[in-house]
Amino acid sequence: MGKFKELYDYCQTLTPKVSRRHIEKKTLELTGVEQIKAMKTTLDTTICRGYFLSAKNKDHPIVKCFGGSNVIVLARDQNYCWERFVYTKELMHLFDSDDEPTDTADKFEKLLIDLEVPSATESPSEQIMSERKGIWMALACLCPEKSRVELGELRTKEHIDNYGIALKLRIPEQYVPLLFQPRYDVIINAIIDKAI
Repeated sequence: MGKFKELYDYCQTLTPKVSRRHIEKKTLELTGVEQIKAMKTTLDTTICRGYFLSAKNKDHPIVKCFGGSNVIVLARDQNYCWERFVYTKELMHLFDSDDEPTDTADKFEKLLIDLEVPSATESPSEQIMSERKGIWMALACLCPEKSRVELGELRTKEHIDNYGIALKLRIPEQYVPLLFQPRYDVIINAIIDKAI
């Protein structure tokens, strides 16, 4: 069984609002990582709300500052729901394969450019795919399937709207529609089966 599958199964035992500390603890246990540090800094949130620095990036000044630990860097000026979601999404990088990390300055710069202006001629880089996958993984962890189905039924009956769901899950409202798109199950199962 894949490590993310184990995390996914664990998250199915939780109820919203799912604690990101529970997700973090289980992720560290599954990946064998001793600890992860977090820091806040000033970031232009129209470009980047947070990023992950691998402990393998030993020359990075922030990694050095934190004694060689993995570090999640978060934008200082974002609300609780955004911070929670971004933290969880960046935590998912601990599941990255060896070719997915954005572990050099050049890869990071290319990633930022690709996120702003996707290339129409090139297939997405491993780093872009990792970012996209991280969003889906975070959603699957923060909204267990039973809750997703129940919220979807209430949403269909117009008993709750996207904003109400966002408040219940404590995630950014803009991600709520992804939970209910027709291919949600296909995408999550592909990630679990490591097809994407």
